Amino acid sequence: MKLSKEQKQELIDALSTPWGRVRLQCDGYRVDLVVERSKGMSYRVVTYVNGSWQGKWMSGKEEHPEQKFLRKSVRPQVSQKKRDELEKAVGKRCFKKMCAEDPFWTATVTGYCVTWASGKAVINHLCKVCDSIEILAEQAA
Repeated sequence: MKLSKEQKQELIDALSTPWGRVRLQCDGYRVDLVVERSKGMSYRVVTYVNGSWQGKWMSGKEEHPEQKFLRKSVRPQVSQKKRDELEKAVGKRCFKKMCAEDPFWTATVTGYCVTWASGKAVINHLCKVCDSIEILAEQAA
């Protein structure tokens, strides 16, 4: 079941206040979205899958089904500044040859993060990657 426009807006509004909380059932996983304090007076939305998050999900080296609920980050292994410095030092032709022989200079690193900048970003992501999303009612503790 997909979310309607009104349901999406309701979830975004719930995640726009400090310590807001939303509980969803996404593709058979319970996904809790909680607004928590980050640095200083800023807040971020934290994703918990089945009540927790694990450090092994952060690395892009192994595949985990829980990673689809997290924020994916792809970065170059070597910064553009370092690449430009090396190219200037060894010359363009030699640098191109080095890149062709050793993919280290053009490789990327993939990581996953449990935090999101806003509720809108996480809700849009979940709507994109999940086949079924259901809003679960909060249960009294």
